[in-house]
Amino acid sequence: MSRAEETNQNRKVKVALVTGAAQGVGLGIAQVLARHGLAVVLADIQSDLANHEADALKAQGHMALGVALDVTSAESWRAAILQSEAAFGPVDALVNNAGISPRGTAETTSEELWETCLGINLKGSWLGIRELLPGFRQRRFGRIVNIGSTRSTRPLRGLFAYGVSKAGMLAMTQQVAVEYVNDGITSNMVAPGWVDTPGERLLQKRHGREDFPAGLKNLITPEDVGEATWYVVGPAADRVNGLVLYLDAGLAVADDAGMIYLPNAQHNRYEQRL
Repeated sequence: MSRAEETNQNRKVKVALVTGAAQGVGLGIAQVLARHGLAVVLADIQSDLANHEADALKAQGHMALGVALDVTSAESWRAAILQSEAAFGPVDALVNNAGISPRGTAETTSEELWETCLGINLKGSWLGIRELLPGFRQRRFGRIVNIGSTRSTRPLRGLFAYGVSKAGMLAMTQQVAVEYVNDGITSNMVAPGWVDTPGERLLQKRHGREDFPAGLKNLITPEDVGEATWYVVGPAADRVNGLVLYLDAGLAVADDAGMIYLPNAQHNRYEQRL
């Protein structure tokens, strides 16, 4: 193998660490990346479930590892990364997916809820980036993917803390892209619309929509998010940096894609019954 071929080989993503990967969107991302040949680290605060899903991937012939991770703790991040490196070598791609989407307005959001949401969604992502950047810079290669939301740029009533956290994630994505543009590191955001997951169904039920997603269309699947993530970590996106990749069937431009249910709104122009 020539030196050029060896360098090119070393610049391929081999190991991806996905947060919030025990279920839902994060699990969908990990499954897709595994199918594309990557070693995947399923990091989640629910470590038993992460281990179970990693074992399921290994049973299918994939390389996978479940690790415990509290994204709000720098110490927990360091421990998870050490486990990942011991199993597979250096992490090449970080997928910041862990997050919560609480309901509330600027008036009804408590300080505790604000701190929790911003701590998980924004601070948690930053801590992971901070811990992995030295290695990325040393190897002059790294892929950062932040799983954002259409709501990072199109606010929606009742999603105050969530919308602010995702807007902050967008700013962080682009800030990191600018700061490390000459270090072989890319930082991009995949911004899904409404994703149909078991967790989202429970949340909708808790807020009055027991039949969710009945009657709605253009919902995104975890596998859709996984394939979009694969694009921005894969070789086709070597020159893609600072991108917001909307994955929302046009919601970011139309804001009316038959995907949103607002149980307390006086008018509900988003809902489309089939």
